[in-house]
Amino acid sequence: MLQSSPTNLIPRLNHAAFFKQYHVREAKLPQKQPAKIMAKVAETMAWKGGKRVGLGSKEYLASTKWIRLAGAPAYTLYAVPDATHPNLDQPPPPTGLGLAAVDLEELSTLVNNRTPVTILD
Repeated sequence: MLQSSPTNLIPRLNHAAFFKQYHVREAKLPQKQPAKIMAKVAETMAWKGGKRVGLGSKEYLASTKWIRLAGAPAYTLYAVPDATHPNLDQPPPPTGLGLAAVDLEELSTLVNNRTPVTILD
């Protein structure tokens, strides 16, 4: 389970117990948001050279990762440059939450399309 809140932290829970937290580097969200949004991970995406790449492709390891949420269209978790990934070739989506690329890479391996997500205001 992932939870997001205005503290700019995204804690990752494992069976309702704290596992790890990730810092939101930038937030581009609509002004009016519900106080609580229940969603699920819709898909994890990988981008290289402006095109989506698949899990088995040779470009996958060096790709930019995103996590799109179902039931919360303004919430896409996307990678922002960090020390490990200073140059990302995929521009961010119009709305969403930006995490360090290394954090999003790790998080994308820990979730699947059944992972519940709770977003709190």
